[in-house]
Amino acid sequence: MKRISAILVDMDGTLVDTATANYEAYAAALRIVGVAVARAPFDEVTRGRNWRQFLPAMLQASGSNADPAVVAARKAEIYPSKIPLTEVNKALIALLKTGRPNWRTALVTTASSANVATVLRYHQLEDLFDTIVTGSDVARHKPDPEAYRLAAARLQVSPDQCLVIEDSDVGVASATAFGAPCLRIAFASTIPWK
Repeated sequence: MKRISAILVDMDGTLVDTATANYEAYAAALRIVGVAVARAPFDEVTRGRNWRQFLPAMLQASGSNADPAVVAARKAEIYPSKIPLTEVNKALIALLKTGRPNWRTALVTTASSANVATVLRYHQLEDLFDTIVTGSDVARHKPDPEAYRLAAARLQVSPDQCLVIEDSDVGVASATAFGAPCLRIAFASTIPWK
């Protein structure tokens, strides 16, 4: 393995615990179309996934004919008001700041560019990354490795020069398909047995 030159980090559940904010925003958007969703099944279906990967099936299973894109847009409108419910991973942020002279950094997430901007601005993390790849930048979302490939291309590094930090099965599968070593971490509040 080559020397690590870049750290590629997921956002939701890795850099920032956004689980409660995401659930609250989606639950509110779904209530508008008459769909109620409980927290545990919501977390299980959505973790590490883009809305295009779970919302159509969730609506269909609920018997709703609502347009998933409309529900996702409503969620995006509600989400900024839920940002105070998020919590940063202070240890990971300290690691990234300390290591900046030694490696380049990328945020690689399935979240939309609007949600990413809101989270980073709220927590004053806009300058933490050399590049940011969001779900808005790719056609295929994790577990496909497209987002990691794009980040590596922007940083001009190969997969074996990267360390990926992820929290979900979907994210780890994406990192593995990309060909980089992956460190899996989790917030205490997102560990299933708690």
